[in-house]
Amino acid sequence: MLWRSRRKSGQEGQALVETAFMILAVLLLLMGIIEFGFIFYTYVRVSNATREGARAGSLWLMTTGGTGTLTDTVQTAVRAEVAAIENDDIVVVIENNVEDLKAGDTITVTATYDYPLPIVSALPIIKDIIDSPFPVSRTVVMRFQ
Repeated sequence: MLWRSRRKSGQEGQALVETAFMILAVLLLLMGIIEFGFIFYTYVRVSNATREGARAGSLWLMTTGGTGTLTDTVQTAVRAEVAAIENDDIVVVIENNVEDLKAGDTITVTATYDYPLPIVSALPIIKDIIDSPFPVSRTVVMRFQ
């Protein structure tokens, strides 16, 4: 007795093709989740660094007695906090007039880091759609002590 296949002719590879498309979609989704995790990690690092820089700047007179400059103190605190990422690429801006600060004034510190997207940059079509590097920025306002 001969065994006959129940498949219709021309449909032998249909499941394989559908599986290939689904694997591509799942891998793309997985890479997006991983990339988002990297961006979120960088945002948390920049947020903590900016907060630490603003805190160091707000306590500048109390901790240093006015020696050194406020800008150097803030930038040193921010760069020490973001040691895990490239220190040269982070931009720290103090938006107040640092010479005229007195107790009770606010100090505003903004840190910006251009995060290069490693996964997105490697994908041929998506790198044209999504800009890399992705700007991660945080602003913190504290009272000057």
